[in-house]
Amino acid sequence: MNAPASAASSAPRPQWRNYVLAAAAVGVVAGVGAPLLGQFDLANIAMLFPLAVMFAAVRLGRGPAVLAAFLSVALFDFFFVHPHLTFAVSDLQYLLTFAVLLAVALTTAELGARLRRQRDVAEAREREARQLYHTAQALSAALNAEEIESIRNRTLATLAAPAPASGTAGSSSVAGAISSPDSLRETYLTLFATALERVHYLAQAERSRIEIEAERMRSALLATLSHDLRTPLTALAGLAESLPLAGPPLPPAQAEVAEAIRAEALRTHALARDLLDLARLQSGAITLRRAWLPLEEVVGAALQARASLLTRHQVDIDLPATLPLVELDPVLMERVLCNLIENAARHTPPGGYIRIGAHATADTLEICVSDNGPGLAHVDAEPSGNGLGLAIVRAIIDAHGGRFEAANVAGGGARFSLQLPLTPPPQAPEDES
Repeated sequence: MNAPASAASSAPRPQWRNYVLAAAAVGVVAGVGAPLLGQFDLANIAMLFPLAVMFAAVRLGRGPAVLAAFLSVALFDFFFVHPHLTFAVSDLQYLLTFAVLLAVALTTAELGARLRRQRDVAEAREREARQLYHTAQALSAALNAEEIESIRNRTLATLAAPAPASGTAGSSSVAGAISSPDSLRETYLTLFATALERVHYLAQAERSRIEIEAERMRSALLATLSHDLRTPLTALAGLAESLPLAGPPLPPAQAEVAEAIRAEALRTHALARDLLDLARLQSGAITLRRAWLPLEEVVGAALQARASLLTRHQVDIDLPATLPLVELDPVLMERVLCNLIENAARHTPPGGYIRIGAHATADTLEICVSDNGPGLAHVDAEPSGNGLGLAIVRAIIDAHGGRFEAANVAGGGARFSLQLPLTPPPQAPEDES
């Protein structure tokens, strides 16, 4: 509310008033020096006039200071040099005094005006720095892009407003000495851009944190749910299996129901186990226990584990004898092959074939499991896994640093490809003889 009064009090004086004040200052000095005439030497009295010139230069500007310099010589000649009250000079040596006095006065005017300009420049730069500080302080407290935009609009409107006109002669010089509007605008725009970038990265970090927390909660929920389900499912499967043994033989219909309950309980138990394993894999809680093994051992263990599912299918194995040793986690890789073999067996009609092959390049070992079943329903989609089995396969292969791909075969069926990185196997120690 005090802004208008403050603006009125700091309003510049008209230009002519500065010249009047400069002339008055010289008149005051002349009035002070008049009683001293006859008591002090003229040279000492002459030294009073540069004080008026200094006052005019510092307070009023260069033009009034120059006026004060010439007016000081004129009044000194008129009032203090014999003959008095005239501009006549009885002794030519006073001309040298006038010249020296004028030179001193003009030099004083120039130095005073320069000091005034430096003071004005320092004050203007201080105002700019203070405004920049307040703007930076406001931007540091801004929490979103809307607040930054509001601060930006207010600041740019202030910069676009015309600067108050100054009545002093040095105002244009001061305006040229401080930061130009364009450079100051660039500084503010850089400040706003930095603030927007800070808010953007803060929002991005917050989104990442929320996503990580959500993923952690999801994994914890899956792990807890699957763990809590496995015990009652195991009990349910055991009870269904013990029904025929609890008393007289069950009728065929009831026996079939009991077997269906047992099978569904076991299937749900396997589903809960897969959920738990997937949560562990995605959370990084499982550590790979790598070992150097021939691929034939892992494939043979997987085929033996799923032998009951392959009795009605033709299985073709193509593993060249030249395959190198591969560093992998044998338990998890057996799990991968078991899931792929089980998936192929369940989706391939009886009498169909399942092929397992592998070949090596300089730095990659590719394992392929294919069948002649109905193929994949969404072949164009990224192979994130059809069911938990393939999702676990992908997670294990990613943990090994490899790639998992799925595609349909031209003649019918699906083809799953596992690409594992190959590293040089360790060298056997040489026998010392």
